[in-house]
Amino acid sequence: MIHFELNTIDKKHIEIDMMNSNPTYNLIAKGKEAIDKQDVEEEFRESVDLEVVRLFVIHKKYQGSGLAEKIYSQFETRILDKGKKIISLAVHEINVQGIQLWSSLGFRKI
Repeated sequence: MIHFELNTIDKKHIEIDMMNSNPTYNLIAKGKEAIDKQDVEEEFRESVDLEVVRLFVIHKKYQGSGLAEKIYSQFETRILDKGKKIISLAVHEINVQGIQLWSSLGFRKI
């Protein structure tokens, strides 16, 4: 069973570990292989300001295991159960792996 837990600023060390497990993505997103506390705090502030839900990150050691698809399926169900009709996300254009994942889950580029 998958358990969703709110990602709060006091858990930033967990997010740093997960994000830094994938230096290739960090290079795409932040222009550096490793992120730090300041980067995570900036992301939290931005999501609060924009009133958006930050999705999820899969630790590199679990990528390719099918876990992302299972997590997303449950996440989507929760969102739809709340009466939402549209789920939008942003993927860096050069993030081929991310584009493949989201396309396989039915998202289309707009």
